[in-house]
Amino acid sequence: MSEQAVKKEGWGSAFGFIITSIGYAVGLGAIWKFPYMIGMNGGGVFLLVCFLLIMLVAVPLCWAELTLGRYTQKSVIVGMRDLTRKGSPWVVLGWTGLATCMILASYYITIVSDVMFYIFKFVSGGLNGMSIQEISSYYSALQVDMPYKFITVIILYAATVLVLMGGVQKGLERANKILIPALFGFLLILGVRGLMLPDGIEGVIWMFTPDFSLLNGSVIMAALNQCFFLSGVAMASLFAFGSYLDRENTDIPFSGSVIVMSNLVVAILAGAAIFTSLFAYDMDVTSGAGLVFQTLPYVFCDMPGGMIWGTLFFLLVFAAGWSSMLGLYEGATSVIVDSLGIGRKKALLIATAIMFVLTIPTVLGTTVWVDVRPLGMDLFTFMDFVAMLVTLPIGAVLISLFVGLKFWDKFMEHVNTGAKYFKLPNILRVWYVVVLPAITILVVIFGIKGYF
Repeated sequence: MSEQAVKKEGWGSAFGFIITSIGYAVGLGAIWKFPYMIGMNGGGVFLLVCFLLIMLVAVPLCWAELTLGRYTQKSVIVGMRDLTRKGSPWVVLGWTGLATCMILASYYITIVSDVMFYIFKFVSGGLNGMSIQEISSYYSALQVDMPYKFITVIILYAATVLVLMGGVQKGLERANKILIPALFGFLLILGVRGLMLPDGIEGVIWMFTPDFSLLNGSVIMAALNQCFFLSGVAMASLFAFGSYLDRENTDIPFSGSVIVMSNLVVAILAGAAIFTSLFAYDMDVTSGAGLVFQTLPYVFCDMPGGMIWGTLFFLLVFAAGWSSMLGLYEGATSVIVDSLGIGRKKALLIATAIMFVLTIPTVLGTTVWVDVRPLGMDLFTFMDFVAMLVTLPIGAVLISLFVGLKFWDKFMEHVNTGAKYFKLPNILRVWYVVVLPAITILVVIFGIKGYF
């Protein structure tokens, strides 16, 4: 089947595009990683730096990726070939985007599978009466339970494929119209509940009060890293989402800003829901990666109605994680459809097969392959290292430079086509050519330093 024979889908509505893009951008990073990063990096000052960097880095990259996708009406590899030529160095950003999508999805899905476990445990009351040490041991045991891991991962892959078989409108868009409103609803319920707890308001005050004495290079670099993790840029998916847009009637400056900033809003609401509970129970806010899966379950189990609140919280985390999985999957699938000129169903099966093979090392890395340590890292950490500090930054730098050096006049014309609320100024060219690549390279240098 030729590429031209594959029918190109589009969004059902502007709302459908925005809500789906928010669902993709709002992932576990906003609810699992962001709160513990706030706790480990000084609270309010980290939040303030994240806000500034997301505005200065993530939003411009989102504008660029959506515009390139909308202009080409293709996925990232074929789109970049159309803009340049087959074999052009610029096409590398398509391959790095595809690699980031697939690697990230392959280990990300194992975290979502843990969330499924916690939903079941709260619904059944299986964690009631446990101490925080017992919950921590329970979580550690879960990481080496290979049969459970493989079963839940397979269920998630099957559910994701089933949804996306419906296409962009009837599958991806429809699912997010359910998941994202549910996510915001759960967040509001949990946030209000947290504020009603004794001393709960102290958690919100702490999170929003910047202590500038805690501001240092480490906090800034952690915020930069989190900025990339939160935004979903340079992963092929936003390029694909842009390719489904109408060329004339979409407001990219406004939509791109809403998509990225909505992610920060969700992260802040999640932090408020979490820190109100932690302060009410006098728990350590600096407990790191174990915050969501070890500290919070204990807090929920100890509070009145904890089974309900714990279930709601992990349903919220699942909605965020799975909606992001759908977006990553769509990015990879769109590339395969356009590049191979095949139908959507075949492309989904190919994407699933590749991602499942990549998932195997992550699952086995805690058991039979525990001694396999590339660059001294366990396999989960190594996958994260490759995606977040190799393939994603390469894509981000190439997008910035391509827009600023090779595509600027057309970019300025097309990014502002359909803009209703504000238009981008020509002066931003310096930002794309110099500042964004420099910031991305700094993230890589300090990020790699942190691993060794």
